Amino acid sequence: MTDRRLATLGMMLGIFLAGIDGTIVSTAMPTVVASLGGLELYSWVFAIYMLFAAITMPLFGRLADIYGRKRLFYVGIGVFVIGSVLAGVAQSMSQLIVFRGLQGIGAGAMFSIPYTVLGVIYPPDQRGKAIGYGSAVWGVSSVIGPLLGYLIVATLSWRWVFYLSVPVGVAAVLVTSRSLDETTGDAERHVDFAGATTLSIGVGAILIALETFDSALPFAAGLVALGVVSLGLFYIVEQRAHVPIIPLSLFGDTTFVVTNAAGFLTSFAVFAALTYDPLFVQSIRGSASSAALIVFPISIGWSGTSFVSGRLINRYGERRLATIGPLLMAASFVIAVFWTVDTPLWMMMVTVFITGVGMGTLTPPLLVAIQNHLGTERMGLATSTQQFFRNLGGTIGVAVLGVVLNTSMRDRLASIPGVSDLGDLQRLLLGGGDTPAGIAAVMADGLTVVFAVAAAVCLTAAAVAAYIPKATQATTVSPVDD
Repeated sequence: MTDRRLATLGMMLGIFLAGIDGTIVSTAMPTVVASLGGLELYSWVFAIYMLFAAITMPLFGRLADIYGRKRLFYVGIGVFVIGSVLAGVAQSMSQLIVFRGLQGIGAGAMFSIPYTVLGVIYPPDQRGKAIGYGSAVWGVSSVIGPLLGYLIVATLSWRWVFYLSVPVGVAAVLVTSRSLDETTGDAERHVDFAGATTLSIGVGAILIALETFDSALPFAAGLVALGVVSLGLFYIVEQRAHVPIIPLSLFGDTTFVVTNAAGFLTSFAVFAALTYDPLFVQSIRGSASSAALIVFPISIGWSGTSFVSGRLINRYGERRLATIGPLLMAASFVIAVFWTVDTPLWMMMVTVFITGVGMGTLTPPLLVAIQNHLGTERMGLATSTQQFFRNLGGTIGVAVLGVVLNTSMRDRLASIPGVSDLGDLQRLLLGGGDTPAGIAAVMADGLTVVFAVAAAVCLTAAAVAAYIPKATQATTVSPVDD
C-alpha cells in the first residue's frame, strides 16, 4: 500500500530539485564565467536546459502512463543527477552547455511526473490541495535558491551548486522507494516515437530560432522553416499513429485547449518579468543583490497563494480561480507600465508580488481541471501537456518580449558606448562592468512597452480561462493509506 504522506514528501523533493536549479545556477553564473570564460555563450546555459526540458515532457508523460510513474521518476532523477555531476566537472562553457542539456532531459521528467503521481495517489476532491503543496515547494525553492547559491559559491566553489543535486536526488529516490506502491501504468504499451521525434525537432528548431533571431537572422529563418515543416509532419504522423503521443482529437476538447492556452499565455508573461525585471533594477542601482531581491516577491506570492488556491478549488471551482489569477497579473503589469528610474524599490516589489499572487492563484486549478477531466489512465498525458505548454510559453515569452524590448530601445541604445542591444547589456552587467550612464532611462522606456504587451497577454488568458467548464470529470483512484 502507498504511504501517501511519505510519497508526497518524495515528490516534493523531486519538485524542489527541479525548482531550485534555475535560481541557484543564475546566482553562480558570474563566477562560472570568470572561471570558464565564454561570456558570449552564457545565455545558452539556460536556453539549452529549458529547450530539452520542453521537448522531452510529452515523451515522459506518455512513458509514465505506460511503464509507471515511479519508474520514470527514477529515470528522471538519475538523468538529472548525472547531468548535474558532469556540469560540476565541466572545463569549458561549451562542455557546461552540453551537460546542462542532459540536465534538461531529466528536468523534463521532474517538471511533470511528480504532479502526475500526486494526481494518481490523491482522489479528485483532494488533488487541488496536493498540487498546491507542489507549487508552494516550487516557489520556496525559487526563493532560497539565490541565497543558497551565494553561500555555496562564497564558501565552497561554483561546482558545488551542481553537486547539490546528488543528495537531494538520492533522498527523493529513497523516500519514494519506501512509500510509493505503483510500478506499472494502465495505458496501452505503444510509444509514438515518430510523433515524439517530429514534435521535438519542430519545437526545438523554433525555440533555437527565437534565441538566435537578433544575432543570426538568416540562420533563424532557416530554423523556423525546419520547425514548421517538422510540425506539419507531426500532424500527419499523429493522424496515422496507433496511439499518438498527443492525440489530435484533444485539440477539439474545450477543457484541454483552454487550460493549456491559459497556462501558455500566463507563463509567457511571468517568465519575461522574471528575466527583465532584475535587469531593469540592476541598470538603475548597479547592484546584483538588488536585482536578485526583485525576484523574491514573485516567488513568495506564487508559492504562498498556490498553497491557498489549491485548498479553495472545491469551494470556488477551477474556472473562477483560473480567471482571477490572470486579472491580478494584468493589473500588476499595468502598474509596472508606470515605473520610472525614480520608482522606489519597495513599490516595485509590491507590484511583482501581485504578479506572483496571480500566478499562484491560477496554477493549481489549471492542472486540477485537466487531470480530473482526462482521468487516471491518462494522468501522465494530462500533466505533461500542461507543463509542456507552460514551459513553452515561458521560453517563447522571454524571447519574443526580448525582441520587443530590443526593438523599442534600438535607437537610444545606439548612442550608449559599448551597448548596441539587450544582449550587450546583459553580458556587460554579468561580467561585472560599470553600468552605462543613461541606460536606466532607456530600460524604463523599453519595459513600458514590454509590460503593456504582458498586460494584454494576461487579459487574453483571463478571457480564455473563462471558458473552463464549471465541473470537470471526476475520476476515482485506488484507496491508499493516509
